[in-house]
Amino acid sequence: MNADRIEEFAALHAAGALEGVELAQLEQLLSASDPVAVRESARFQDVAALAAVCLSAPFNPPADLKNKIMGRISNAQSNDTAMKPPLANIFEMPGFKYIFSDDKGDWIPLKVPGASVKLLSLDAANGYAVVLGKLEAGASYPPHTHINTEQVFMLSGDLHIGAQRLGPGDFHQADGGTRHEVNYSETGCTILAIISKADLEAQMA
Repeated sequence: MNADRIEEFAALHAAGALEGVELAQLEQLLSASDPVAVRESARFQDVAALAAVCLSAPFNPPADLKNKIMGRISNAQSNDTAMKPPLANIFEMPGFKYIFSDDKGDWIPLKVPGASVKLLSLDAANGYAVVLGKLEAGASYPPHTHINTEQVFMLSGDLHIGAQRLGPGDFHQADGGTRHEVNYSETGCTILAIISKADLEAQMA
């Protein structure tokens, strides 16, 4: 089975739309630890995990979901061919995941105006996620209590937490049960955060 076919099967499997002989073929490849099947299954499972975090209720996928998925795959393959570095084979090894800085998609608006997140990784077993967070200039985040521990590393801009002003390179940890008053940014900021799945879902509710 060629790589394109495996990619199609992995996408449909993550969406719950792979059945019969095709499902059996993919499961056989996964059982044999086929590197392409393992990589693509992990990649599309990450997409499915993101959807699970963002959606509060199940939905019926549109009839043209398969065509849309395959279109995105085709476009991604065209872009990858032009942009991959000479050692691209290293980046395709099973067990590794790379998101490059020029990836502009997948930012998810939060319920707070001017705030958004981008999921980088989800550890479903331990209930934690690694995300990028963004506040636009002048945006503020209302008072909130942390369900579990949250760790924040400042990448750019300014973030005011109470009387503290954080800038690029600064780090902040809030333990579970602690409460933040209004957080705000004067010029806008981007953070890297390790946050529990429960806290992330609360922000998106």
